[in-house]
Amino acid sequence: MKSTKVKYNFGNQGTFMIVYSAVLVYFMTGLTVDGLNIIVPGFAALKGWDANQLLSIATPASVAALILTSFWSIVIRKWGLKLSTTIALFAAAVSIILFAQSVNILMYGITETLMITFINCFSVIGGYAMIANWFPKKKGIVLGFTTMGMNVASATIPALLTAFSKIFDPNGNITHALYIFASILFLVGIFNQLLIKASPEDAGCFPDNEREELGHVDLPEGTPGSKERMNYLQALLNPRIWLLGLAYGLTGMGTVGIMSQMIPYLSSNRGFTIQAALMTMSVAALIGVLGSYLWGIVDQKWGTKFATQIYGIWYAAAIAMLIAPGGQMTLYLGIVMIGLGIGGNANFAPSMTTLCYGRSDFATAFSLVNMIHGVIRSAAFLVLGLVRGATGSTETAYLIFIVMSVLGTVVISFVNVKHVKNVEA
Repeated sequence: MKSTKVKYNFGNQGTFMIVYSAVLVYFMTGLTVDGLNIIVPGFAALKGWDANQLLSIATPASVAALILTSFWSIVIRKWGLKLSTTIALFAAAVSIILFAQSVNILMYGITETLMITFINCFSVIGGYAMIANWFPKKKGIVLGFTTMGMNVASATIPALLTAFSKIFDPNGNITHALYIFASILFLVGIFNQLLIKASPEDAGCFPDNEREELGHVDLPEGTPGSKERMNYLQALLNPRIWLLGLAYGLTGMGTVGIMSQMIPYLSSNRGFTIQAALMTMSVAALIGVLGSYLWGIVDQKWGTKFATQIYGIWYAAAIAMLIAPGGQMTLYLGIVMIGLGIGGNANFAPSMTTLCYGRSDFATAFSLVNMIHGVIRSAAFLVLGLVRGATGSTETAYLIFIVMSVLGTVVISFVNVKHVKNVEA
């Protein structure tokens, strides 16, 4: 297997775009996955609703949202990447406000769907498309840095939601926290429209910050002079897109399932206090900052396909350690392994899509890859809700996630990349 040298010469503007994309995915992970640790019990306490029912709603809401998100590439083609990202940021802010004002379960489900839709549109579609535009060759290590935003979200957003909930009410009110995050996203939308350059060409720079690469990479999708190749229907009928979605969906089930309910698991099943569980999750997420970087190196040096295969086995072993009956030692080993792994799956899906489809087709291809793997990944909420409700055992659901992670490793092995330029394997 060929090893590729990892290059860090991103340039000042390129580095800024990496940080900005990390901020976008920070909100995605924090508000649609990790934040459920606080949002679900917060609404249950505020409204008197059943927490398991609210958790189960996250699956159909996420499925519907990801189907809607898959059409966002059409908006990008019509309005451009920058404006479409700004629109999504504003729409996400409005959706969060409506979500906070939910008066019944139906409104909760509908507004949660809208919130997840637009958050995904500005982050994993808009943000990752910008990364594909700026770094088509250095995607592995760059995404390793970008997905650190997800790990920071896991470490901070549950705590921020808790703190923001108590700003105007000492007893805590989840709506206060949601209003604050909506206001932040509105400000980010203004910042995006005024200051962001969606491609290096717009900023007078070169892809990968390397002048010699300019003639070897296609122009960003939707830019003047770009070659329009794959449309939505063609992407929908492309078998490799479905393989990518399936592989990353299966490995992603464990990531979402573990991180969305780590605090309740540690407090209810392993004897942690709520404060200790919150701290443990934050520590695991901070370990994940290092993990994102390390998986980015593996991706850049040995290829995304190989990195994904290793990751699937790693995360299955991590879950096994978490639930193993070996006492505190295996529990903490599992937490460290999960911490190192949580950024990996988010790195690989956009990295592999960039490898296979390039800049000109990334937004179209990834909108569908993201939908497929997101729908499968979101089934983790349904598994948790149904299995825990039927058996009272969280560990049983976690065993299912182990199997899914291994299956994801098997599926990615069938993705053919030998015909791709700069083939990695």
